[in-house]
Amino acid sequence: MRLIETRITTMYLREDNVLVLDIKPNQVFSKHDAYEVIAAAGEIGKGKKFRNLILVGEHSIADIEAIKLSCSAAGCIYKIADAFVINSLPQKLIANFYMRVVKPYAPTRFFTNRQEAEKWLAEFEAENELAA
Repeated sequence: MRLIETRITTMYLREDNVLVLDIKPNQVFSKHDAYEVIAAAGEIGKGKKFRNLILVGEHSIADIEAIKLSCSAAGCIYKIADAFVINSLPQKLIANFYMRVVKPYAPTRFFTNRQEAEKWLAEFEAENELAA
């Protein structure tokens, strides 16, 4: 398994084609960080799109510019879907803003439990295979 590290994230591609982004705790995810993650996703996946499991570190949050980029078509170039695992009230508030105001380009859900996030990604994959 190949790991890619950015300033804020450790990323790796699992055998089931889920790209895991493990965001460090106590960080502010900026637009620059978002660009780094997009480039790393393209590199690790060799230009393919993946379902993303995003494990948000405790007390880490994204700024508005990072949210806008992540939600845009350009920010979703290597995404099939995003499942975020969050764990604090500020993260939940940002998640609500993300979904209601900015509206992500790729299918996105927020969870407080990793197993539920992984289950959704697996179901999402199964539904898309049936539709194809």
